[in-house]
Amino acid sequence: MSPVCPLFAIWWSSLLLTDLHFPGLSTSFLMVDVSNVTCSRVHLVEGGGTFNSSRWSVSICQPSNIVCSAVVTMGAATTTMTVDLSVLSSELSVEGALDDQCMSTQFSLERCNLNVKVNKIGTAPKVTLFEVMKPVIKKFIEEQAEKLLCYGQLPTLGEKFVKSTVRPEKPSPANDDCAMALNSSAVLRGVSNAVNNIPLVRGAKLTAQIPTNTTFRFNATLVDGMVVNVYDDGELSPAVRSLLTMIKDALKALSYDSFLRNATQMLSAFNMTTAMANVPDAFSIYVDMSLRGLWCDEPQGLHCTIPCSDVVSLQNLRTVGLGDWDKVINNNADELVLPRVVDFLNSALASNCSSAEDRQPLPLLTPVETRDVPPMEAWIPATVLSIIIFVCGITWSVRCHRRNPALLTDGSPISLRRALLEDGALLTVSLVAAVLLLWSNTTTAATLVFGGEVDLLSFCLKETTSTLSHAGLGFFAVIVFFFSGVYPYIKLFCILLCTLILQKPRHVVMEIMEYSGKFSFIDTFAMVVMAGGLDIHGVADVRVRIGFYLFLLATVLTIIAGNYAIYAWRHNTSVRNVQCDGKVDRVAPDTEPLGGGDDEKSDEAATPRNEKVNILLFALRGVGVVCATLCVVFMWFIPCLHYTVGGIASIIQPEPRDLTMFDLTSATPVVMAACLLTTTVVPILFAAMYPKYTITASWCAADALAVACLAGLLQLANFVDFILGGGMEAVYTANAQLLWPMWLVITFSIFQWIAIVEYLFSPLRRLWRRYRQRLL
Repeated sequence: MSPVCPLFAIWWSSLLLTDLHFPGLSTSFLMVDVSNVTCSRVHLVEGGGTFNSSRWSVSICQPSNIVCSAVVTMGAATTTMTVDLSVLSSELSVEGALDDQCMSTQFSLERCNLNVKVNKIGTAPKVTLFEVMKPVIKKFIEEQAEKLLCYGQLPTLGEKFVKSTVRPEKPSPANDDCAMALNSSAVLRGVSNAVNNIPLVRGAKLTAQIPTNTTFRFNATLVDGMVVNVYDDGELSPAVRSLLTMIKDALKALSYDSFLRNATQMLSAFNMTTAMANVPDAFSIYVDMSLRGLWCDEPQGLHCTIPCSDVVSLQNLRTVGLGDWDKVINNNADELVLPRVVDFLNSALASNCSSAEDRQPLPLLTPVETRDVPPMEAWIPATVLSIIIFVCGITWSVRCHRRNPALLTDGSPISLRRALLEDGALLTVSLVAAVLLLWSNTTTAATLVFGGEVDLLSFCLKETTSTLSHAGLGFFAVIVFFFSGVYPYIKLFCILLCTLILQKPRHVVMEIMEYSGKFSFIDTFAMVVMAGGLDIHGVADVRVRIGFYLFLLATVLTIIAGNYAIYAWRHNTSVRNVQCDGKVDRVAPDTEPLGGGDDEKSDEAATPRNEKVNILLFALRGVGVVCATLCVVFMWFIPCLHYTVGGIASIIQPEPRDLTMFDLTSATPVVMAACLLTTTVVPILFAAMYPKYTITASWCAADALAVACLAGLLQLANFVDFILGGGMEAVYTANAQLLWPMWLVITFSIFQWIAIVEYLFSPLRRLWRRYRQRLL
């Protein structure tokens, strides 16, 4: 029983091959030696071939044309003879026995029918002996070609093929004296890592290695074999056509038009009717690519250049696991295939250089600059100014305490120690938050890292705002810049102004700041949801840096400072208009330590009607808590965001991704904790406790998440288009959609602000009162 071996079948209406070299093909008969065979033109018309486990056959149904030349030696006479001949209807088939590795162990000729007609014979240089013998040679070829091929060369070649082995690999070229090793370049290491981390691409596992200082080895392993129809009824199969169109558009977007034109011309010479391949078991194909003259201007190898000409060389195109085809490909592909590919690559690279240039930047990736420490001209003045503000604030606190101290409920002034502790704590938290904000705003918050080595895109306040603006997201850019770069400083200034200077912690400005401070989380949420569209695990990963954590900490400290100023600073003192020295002053609706509401308890006994109303209100609040819980919990367990990748990148990531908030934040525990607290836990508490505890409104950031999704995520395609540059849709596009759990969050945010506005301004209550008055 024959083993299950690769099967290839091809039928063509026209097949044109040019410049085929067979340096290893040589033969001798009588006194004539033939060597160095080259076919400048092989035009086969209407034929086909089948190559399976036990039988290889080729047939030509219509007259075809072959023009070949060879070095012919007869005694002392040597010339290059060119033969132009027509191949008439012919058929050739051989049978063989195979071992378990699909290697031939026996060769036998089943059928051989060859009909040729010589059109022309030429020699260069002209040798009298060969010129005289041209008629004899022509007649000999036409009459003896079948006998020579079928009974002379084929048995000999078959026997040689059975006994032959695969040629050893060629060694890598030596490195130039001043050139760097490939593995010393972070860009090339990133390429290698990215290729190794690419998931299965249409059943193929891709890997890349840098075995020597000058050579890359790219390997593709088809883990489940291959069953593919390349051509069907004279047309490329839909899958192949789609892949080629995608590659063509990507090459055009990358401005490699010369490579595209050459490849198109080569493919246009193949007019196939049917072409299919069936390889049942796993097999691999690899090739070595060498780069000449790599120079990098720094030890990390981020900015590298290469020569403008003859920089790329390819060798060792090999297959493993194809049985006899390993011998055919490994012993001939380097001479038949790779020279053309090398010409294509070098011509494409050379097109990027002007005539006056001899080197060009490595056309792969452009690293971005990152910063984890703010510039000295920023943090030194900020530190000095913070110390000055702290000293002035403490001095002012002592002065105010001596002139007009805050009174306790018994009419006695608070102690100087309490005043200094409260004011010192408020100053410390506010100034630390300001310094951390400045640090985060002047450093890199996150980067998009390619292959774990190269920073392709940086996220910081200045660059993110500029990028969003140029990408057509002006409104979102203004929101991010204001709430991340301006608003926190304004809030901290107002906190210190309203407390230390004005002694009015519940000023209307403080109320506004308290309810809107959570929008500083927009930058955090925007990075989380937009990173989900840019992240391709192992290939392009979003890496959070120290600046992001400092910004998150500064945002939390800013909210804490506002909470402390409104609810705890000078608590139970005359500053908050509480009863002092036996007298009752005007009682404000905010005397509860945690923002208690203004519901006044009646001294009258509760009536049955009031009890029913209270039960109804309690039931309604319970329903509200359940609804709020459902609105903010689903997004953690049910996909809430839908990402799709287009262009050539869809080969790497063909399937769309539906992600939950857990998926988006699980890589960074700190971000997950912040998101879980502000978008889930606090919103549930808000529904249960507001307005009795208004402090929950300052931490309820579900609305900030909704704004980040609506303003940024839906415009992800524009953002990516600007990052990559115009016209790169064929290379990479990213789109995103909100799924129904995120719309529940948006719905909750709307009702949240309805409740806040109603508490602050009572518009619905006023409308209800007017409506009742009209009815009465």
